[in-house]
Amino acid sequence: MSVRPSRLADVAQRPVGHPEISFAAMTTGPSDLVAAVNCRDAEDLCRYLTERVGALDAIPSTETAPVIRTLKRAGR
Repeated sequence: MSVRPSRLADVAQRPVGHPEISFAAMTTGPSDLVAAVNCRDAEDLCRYLTERVGALDAIPSTETAPVIRTLKRAGR
């Protein structure tokens, strides 16, 4: 997610409270905030992006990369 720099500290805390988020981190580079979002299906993801993330005016853009196959999980 791209976040306006003046709002990064505040905005970064908001998704942390969302039950759909399993991981969130502030980053450097092309994205300011990276999050792992767990949704049931594409419709659920669409709803999350448009209703939850879309409500945060300090996030002008997102880049979504759905996982199509998990190859390894931590601890396995």
